[in-house]
Amino acid sequence: AYHEAGHALCSELLPSVERVHRISIIPRGQALGYTLNLPEEDRYLKTKEELLDYMVVLLGGRVTEHLIFGEITTGASDDLRKVHEISRSMVTEYGMGTELMSKQVPTDDYSMSDSTRRQVDEEQQYLTDLAHRRALKMVSENRPLLDALARTLLENEVLEREDIQRVVTEYRDGGGGG
Repeated sequence: AYHEAGHALCSELLPSVERVHRISIIPRGQALGYTLNLPEEDRYLKTKEELLDYMVVLLGGRVTEHLIFGEITTGASDDLRKVHEISRSMVTEYGMGTELMSKQVPTDDYSMSDSTRRQVDEEQQYLTDLAHRRALKMVSENRPLLDALARTLLENEVLEREDIQRVVTEYRDGGGGG
């Protein structure tokens, strides 16, 4: 419940991320739970900030596990895979790194130098570390809302958009955040 609440919390607090429409802690297939974000509109282009925000959301579950339980589980493996893919694409395909901004860097190019490979890895690490720090700060600073989301999810097992909005509104109106 806390893992999924961490994803939902970050989604709710980042305006560039799609709203959460459903959270479930009922296991389905390999997943122990899920958080479903649906776009409000069809969009094909994403900015660097939007991609960073999405990585924050993906890392929100893992960060929450560590903050609440002092441990990290294997439950975040799919989230980590997605963060890796996004950050790799940001550096190698979209020119959204800090140094490698003016060209694509095909990582499967056998002629790429070790120095360039190292630079890709460093820039990718920089982006993922940035998203991790932002997720940790967001979850830590909004612990009461995180607890409220997790508690409500434990009670109901599934939360729809209206339920999530109610919890967030009660938290904000109750003086718990802002």
